[in-house]
Amino acid sequence: MNVRRHRGIIWRWASLGLDEDDSPDLQLKKSVMTIVSTSIASLAIFWGSLYIYSGYPWAGAIPLSYSLISLSSTLHLLILLLPFLLMWRLGGFANGSVVMIWGFFAPLAALFFIDLKAAARWMLAYIILLSFSAIFDHHFATLARQMPATLNTVYFVMNTGCGFTLIALALYYFVKDRERAYEQLRQNEIHIRELMLTDPLTGVPNRRHLDNRLAMELSRQTRYGQPLAIIMTDIDLFKRVNDSYGHAMGDKVLRDFAACLQENIRESDFLARFGGEEFVLLLPNSTEKEAQTMAERMRSAVKALHFEIPSLHITSSFGVTLTRQGEDMSAVLDRVDKAMYMSKTRGRDCVTLLRT
Repeated sequence: MNVRRHRGIIWRWASLGLDEDDSPDLQLKKSVMTIVSTSIASLAIFWGSLYIYSGYPWAGAIPLSYSLISLSSTLHLLILLLPFLLMWRLGGFANGSVVMIWGFFAPLAALFFIDLKAAARWMLAYIILLSFSAIFDHHFATLARQMPATLNTVYFVMNTGCGFTLIALALYYFVKDRERAYEQLRQNEIHIRELMLTDPLTGVPNRRHLDNRLAMELSRQTRYGQPLAIIMTDIDLFKRVNDSYGHAMGDKVLRDFAACLQENIRESDFLARFGGEEFVLLLPNSTEKEAQTMAERMRSAVKALHFEIPSLHITSSFGVTLTRQGEDMSAVLDRVDKAMYMSKTRGRDCVTLLRT
């Protein structure tokens, strides 16, 4: 059985009794307590059977009866009381200390998986039972059949091993579930961030993302002195598209326009929707000539786009500029915007370079 299958069994086991309406925190608490209670019930059956087989029938009857209560998911004082019942029936501390490890489970589980107040109540009950046992220990010892020292040691080792195994299983589930919750939270944060920085219509970065990236590229240029080219483009007479063919078709034209631009840039370049039908491209480490060549290629690709309506054709105007060392973002965007509108005044469907 591989590790993944082992984990699947633990998850299914821990999920017994969970409700869909439970909060994640409550589901986790229920899951851990399910592991604890069903494990103790299983061990109670084992120890009860072992005590009966070893010649201690009354001591064995206690855990066997208790296992039925624990398996019914009733988590009350009997979980804490079981080790003391066994200890008393076996003859007090002298013979029954091998089972006392289970006395720590209730306050420990309450501390980890409920709250500090509940843990304090369980610990108080534990101290009361421990004090009662100490007071009447001599009386218990006179009533019980003496357990051989070797058998007492074997049981102690076995009981301790079972206890550590149960603790390991509970903590394993607790830690893994926390890791899964944190990973889900991290994925949600990444998804939310992507939504915040992505234009929902075209799927390309939005204005917020553009501002962040442009600020980073300008800072990089100031530090390393590498050229940075910027292109601004929009669809010529886009309002006519919406008026003639409807906004649904206008949205499709915008999506196809953005996809066409995206297909014609390099991996290191950055495309964002600036607003409306306007898009901005950042071309790090690019010269004027390289930026003009790319803009011309995109202009031709846009002009060649075909739509399901044969009469629908679009063109686009482009503005190109290079940034200056230490220039701020608004000055760069104003200049490239001016270059694009120079293309409009020249008759549209062209590329204009505006030097710094």
